[in-house]
Amino acid sequence: MTQPKGIHLGIGLDLAEHENPRDAGRRDFWDALVKRLDGSADFVTLQDRFARADGDGLDAILLANWLGAHTRDIGIIAGAPLNFLEPFHLSTAIATLDYVSEGRAGLLVQRPYGEEATSAARAIGPLGGFPTKDTATLDRDTLAALEVVRRLWDSWEDGAEIRDKQSQRFLDGSKLHYIDFKSDGFSVLGPSITPRPPQGQPVVATTLAQGDDPALAVAADLIFLRGNADGLKSLLEAVRGRTAGHPSLVLADITVAFGHRGETGSPALHWSGDVKGLAEQVAAWAALGLDGFRFHPRDPERDLGGLVETVFPALRQAGLASTTWGFTLRARLGLPPAANRYTTAA
Repeated sequence: MTQPKGIHLGIGLDLAEHENPRDAGRRDFWDALVKRLDGSADFVTLQDRFARADGDGLDAILLANWLGAHTRDIGIIAGAPLNFLEPFHLSTAIATLDYVSEGRAGLLVQRPYGEEATSAARAIGPLGGFPTKDTATLDRDTLAALEVVRRLWDSWEDGAEIRDKQSQRFLDGSKLHYIDFKSDGFSVLGPSITPRPPQGQPVVATTLAQGDDPALAVAADLIFLRGNADGLKSLLEAVRGRTAGHPSLVLADITVAFGHRGETGSPALHWSGDVKGLAEQVAAWAALGLDGFRFHPRDPERDLGGLVETVFPALRQAGLASTTWGFTLRARLGLPPAANRYTTAA
């Protein structure tokens, strides 16, 4: 497969930050927002609002499925806190998103630790001592849940649906597989109740900051680095060292607030200058060896126009950004086709 040339450009939207009180829950608000990115950005991530004292708000996966049917090109990566959701249900939900979007789906692995974990414990109640506040335990549980999700996506081989009216057989049972997964916290037998997604394995993304355990990066396809300009290079080198030999992409997060200095709100790279200056600065940051960037507009109505109409076109015209528009999100990002572990084993 031809690998896309140039850096990849994505947009990060936090459902908690960008829910306008006048527009919360209104389809036209989110429809217009994401359609503005369709055909411009490679992907959009939807950060789920979870276990907040003022209410959970919109569900990222449900919203992603609605948007998937109303867009044609952009990859839609829906966020979910793996520690506090059933991995079986999460697997089928993302597989459904991949069918709805015809191969443009992804899963953003959120790690709701600290106060969010405390809020989750209050929301769902204690289950044999879980959720815990211990970061290392939560990381292990996240990796186990993600492994279940990936195994379930593979639990149906391609061609498992035969739909043979003459023999009255819908499935070839030999192409369905028990995943039989057991960890310290849970077990899942499988197989999935949803056929294998169009991409085989929808794109898995995660965010890493300085001090985070990079083990999760090995299990992801997209890794978003959240660090300032001084620490970004060392963070990138650490992640590259752990993911050597894995076909993963490493991107940096940039918070954007055009003309509003001091509006950081994030430990990520930050830009508050003019639109033209951002395109030049991105080129300098890309020279570190990054595969792309995820831009977080502090105010989408104010900041998206500059990104979509000026920054992204300037980067593509300069030959810095990818112009490969693959049919699936995996193809668009230059990720290899996803082999089915059970087919390969057989």
